[in-house]
Amino acid sequence: MIRYHFGYDALEKTKSGKRLRPQLLLRTALEEGGKIECAIDAAVAIEILHNYSLIHDDIEDGDELRHGRTTIWARFGLAHGINAGDALCAISYLTLLHEEAVLPNRVVEMLHVLHEANLRMCEGQGLDISFETNSNVTMPQYLEMIAGKTGSLFSASCQLGALAAGCDAARAGAYADLGRAYGLAFQIRDDVLGTWGSSDVTGKPSGADIARRKWSFPVVWALGTPPSSDRDVVAQAYARNARLDPSGVLDVIAALERLGARDAADDAHDRALDDADRLASDASIDRNRTIRSFLAQGARRVA
Repeated sequence: MIRYHFGYDALEKTKSGKRLRPQLLLRTALEEGGKIECAIDAAVAIEILHNYSLIHDDIEDGDELRHGRTTIWARFGLAHGINAGDALCAISYLTLLHEEAVLPNRVVEMLHVLHEANLRMCEGQGLDISFETNSNVTMPQYLEMIAGKTGSLFSASCQLGALAAGCDAARAGAYADLGRAYGLAFQIRDDVLGTWGSSDVTGKPSGADIARRKWSFPVVWALGTPPSSDRDVVAQAYARNARLDPSGVLDVIAALERLGARDAADDAHDRALDDADRLASDASIDRNRTIRSFLAQGARRVA
C-alpha cells in the first residue's frame, strides 16, 4: 500500500508531489555550507513524514483522489489507510535515527525538531477539523491553523537543513521562521487552487474545497467583508451542515470572485513572501537568496 501511495506500482504515468520540503531542506544545508551527505537522511525523513500526513488528511477529509489517483483509504479501506500512515510516521523517525554522517547529539536535536513539527501539524489539523462545525472562523484563527497544519513542516525543513549544515540553534531558528513564512504563502496559494484550480493542476475535483465547505483563505476573508448579497451567498452555504452540490459550489465561487476574495488571497500571499524577505534580511541568512528564490517559484503556482 505504501508503494501504491507513492505510485511505484503503477505501469501508467502517474503524478507525484513536488518534493518541496526535502528540496528546501537540502538547499538550506548547501546555502549554509553543509555537505549533502549530512542532510540527505533528514530530507528523506521530512518527505516521508509529509506523506504520512497526506494519507491521514485524505481520511479525515474524505478525499478519494490525490495526484489524480485513488487515495489509499478509498482503495484499500479505512483501517489500511490509518495503518499505512502510521507506518510512514515510524519510518520517518527511523530514517533520521539511523543518520551516520552527523554527530549523535546533533541527530537528537534534529529528531526533536521533527517530533515538534509533527505535533504542531497535528494541532493545526485539529483546528481545521474543528472548523467544520463552526459557524464562523476569524482570520487570526485561520492563520493559527495554517501555521501548524502547513507552516510547521516548511519551518522544520529549513531548520533541519541549517542544523545538518552545523548552524547553531539561533541561526537554525531564523531559518525556521523563514520556512514558516513561506508555509503561509504556500497554503494561501493552495487555497486559491482549491477554489479556482482545475483538476489537471490540483489532481482533485474542481472546487473540492468549496464542496466540503473548507474554511480556506478566500472564504474566511469574504465573510469578514461588510454585509452584501454576495457575502450572504457564502455565509448561507457555509451555514449548512451538508456538502454543497455542483450548483452550490459554482454559486459560492462566483460570489467569492465578485467580492474580490481571489485578489485578496493573492495580496496576502505576496505579503507573506515579503515577510520572508524581511526575516532573512534581519537575520542575515540566505545571503545568496537561494532559498527565497526557490520558495517564490514554488509558491507562485497558477490556478
